[in-house]
Amino acid sequence: MRIGGGSAGGRRVGGRRGRGRGTTGLRPTSSRVRLAIFSMLGPGGLGGFSVLDLYAGTGVMGLEALSRGADRVVFVEQNQRLCRDITEAAETLGFSDRATVRRGRCERVTTMLTNRFDVVFIDPPYRDEPFAEVIGNLDETDALNPGVTIFAEHSSRTELEDRYGRLEKTDSRRYGDTAVSTYRLTKDPE
Repeated sequence: MRIGGGSAGGRRVGGRRGRGRGTTGLRPTSSRVRLAIFSMLGPGGLGGFSVLDLYAGTGVMGLEALSRGADRVVFVEQNQRLCRDITEAAETLGFSDRATVRRGRCERVTTMLTNRFDVVFIDPPYRDEPFAEVIGNLDETDALNPGVTIFAEHSSRTELEDRYGRLEKTDSRRYGDTAVSTYRLTKDPE
């Protein structure tokens, strides 16, 4: 898998796809979907942004965010081997000072976040899709900056809720078997 743009554009990441215990269901975000997501963020890049990459897998979304200028990225991944791979990729690409890798279940880690984020990528295995719990945790922990954008990648056969607490769906786009729903923070829940 290659980084699509920014300072590390064209460089390869994620060399162990699908290998090892617990990685057989690994489904990295396709380059087409990545390009679409980063296009939705606009031409200004990610300078000054803090990014949270949940269910990081290969880490390609967070690494792409770093390549495109994000100030820092926190990767959350349960699989120890994948955490090691993300750490190595960040070092190889020269991003280790702006990358933090946390090992654990996203459903649990999102209850303990102390940092605040401007962009969140959520890409769980399609068989799980625990969006209500994870997005609810983010809303309750005050981990989101007021202008946050959340990109939830899911099966195009699954329809996500229009609202999770103070987070309201603002867009949903389909790319074959994949859909991306975008959420933004509103002032008050309904």
